[in-house]
Amino acid sequence: METRKTTCPFCLNGCTSAVVFDGYQYRMEYPSEAEVNRGRLCPRGNSASIVIDHPKRLAYPLLDGRAISWDEAANLVRGWRAAVRPEQVALVYSRGRGEDEVRRLFGLAREIGTKHVVCGHIEPENALGCRLEGTKDATLADVEFAKAMLLVGDVFNTSPVAVWRMLDARYADRKNRLVVIDSVRTRQSGFAHSFIQVRPGTEPLAMVALAALLDKNIKADLDKLATAAGVARGQLEAAAAMLAPAVPGFVGVAAHFGRVFHPLLHSLAGQLVAKAAGKPFVGFRETSLPPGGEDFTALRAALKAGEVRLLFWTGGMYPDSYAEVFPEAARAEYRVATSIFVPDPPVPGLVLPVTAELERAATASTYWGPASREPLAPPLSGSRDFGRVVELLGTAAEADLPARVEHKPAAVVEMAHKAAGLKRGGEGVLLLGEKKAIGLRGFYEPEDRLALNPTDAGSLGVDGDSFVRVTSPVGARDFGVLVSGQIPAGTATVGTNVHENRALFPLAVDEVSGMTTVAPVNVKIEKLASRVQAPSEHAPDRRGARYMLH
Repeated sequence: METRKTTCPFCLNGCTSAVVFDGYQYRMEYPSEAEVNRGRLCPRGNSASIVIDHPKRLAYPLLDGRAISWDEAANLVRGWRAAVRPEQVALVYSRGRGEDEVRRLFGLAREIGTKHVVCGHIEPENALGCRLEGTKDATLADVEFAKAMLLVGDVFNTSPVAVWRMLDARYADRKNRLVVIDSVRTRQSGFAHSFIQVRPGTEPLAMVALAALLDKNIKADLDKLATAAGVARGQLEAAAAMLAPAVPGFVGVAAHFGRVFHPLLHSLAGQLVAKAAGKPFVGFRETSLPPGGEDFTALRAALKAGEVRLLFWTGGMYPDSYAEVFPEAARAEYRVATSIFVPDPPVPGLVLPVTAELERAATASTYWGPASREPLAPPLSGSRDFGRVVELLGTAAEADLPARVEHKPAAVVEMAHKAAGLKRGGEGVLLLGEKKAIGLRGFYEPEDRLALNPTDAGSLGVDGDSFVRVTSPVGARDFGVLVSGQIPAGTATVGTNVHENRALFPLAVDEVSGMTTVAPVNVKIEKLASRVQAPSEHAPDRRGARYMLH
């Protein structure tokens, strides 16, 4: 038996995980002495051995779905690079890439002479890495000894292992207080002393109003923000009393795919209320990536205009996770992606097999500070590390990353007022995304049920044995039904760990920040006599929808 320990890569909690190899297969262990998780590991972390041994691991380059040799692949990449001008090359990085690897991409962009170096992780959670001037980061001790906590969004499902510290703190003292702000009554709301249920996507408006109650120097229109969020001012005043600056604690915020209209405001509003309450902040998310040299909106425009002929996309969430981007990416004459899985169905262009995060050493960022990762298993035969792949395009010496902009409190208030003045609504039911902690690529749950409020279920004439078809502006899918009072009337939720569900959400440009994001969307829901077709048959043709490229 061989045992190896590392820092789990599946979120930023920094859990220590261990893998035991008995000569035949890998299995996960739970080190009781681990500082962060102390013997606990969430479903995603526990599935690490599944990723290592998965039969769909990619072990050879693919060209339009056909296996080729590494020599053929290298010659193609070099030939394509020689055939295009420097400004026609775009380099995109997404989850799974470390900061040292991103620095090499910036170095490669400088070497080639292209401005198109872009962060392709457009999940709302990535905005949680943006900074408000004067924000302090929370430590493990801040969580463990908290007397007052504010959680915004579904923190429990985002970082399930971190939750035990919060619950221990919650019950350590009867005077301890927990405030939750969310649009859906998730399980964490059941632990709250004050649950403030806002209209979907208006969490930042409630946070800015709360900050203004805590700090009189913040000049915000409280009544306007509270009304837009759909909450009573008295609720916010009661929460402000619980979160008084004299009480130690922290503010934790999560932001999921399909749940947030204004990701940057969502993040900065959380930091603003933390600062007003005299508390540190933590943005709970699965990954943290530095900003690109060019924003994603500009890349999409360049693809549409035919200005990009060679697209190199590395890391997870290859365009087939964002259904609308795939046809835009297909306009590039030459396409190269990296993956740890065999795309099924095949993806046009060149797909190169790379080592998984669990097969390489790296420096990791966590909520609580830097950590190191050690390889749990040898690299899969036929795969190559990221550095060797990048060197197909150039030497790629590391370059400095763009500095993060520190935003000012007054700008956050201005953004909130602008967001409060925007008109929402539309025909149909508002579809929200749900990040389920148990989900990982559909390994555990198919996520083939749509959750509906009892009122909406009654209007549609459906119950838990019914089937419905959901049609959005960009796709359609059939679902079973889950009737739940946790879901607000006029809304529905679907899990977003699987591609077929993600394809229902169009990309949107945030009216407040200009960022490309994936926001809630109004959909049409129709009752079906039965599930007459497989759930994925109505999804857009994304050619590679079943497995995320990594």
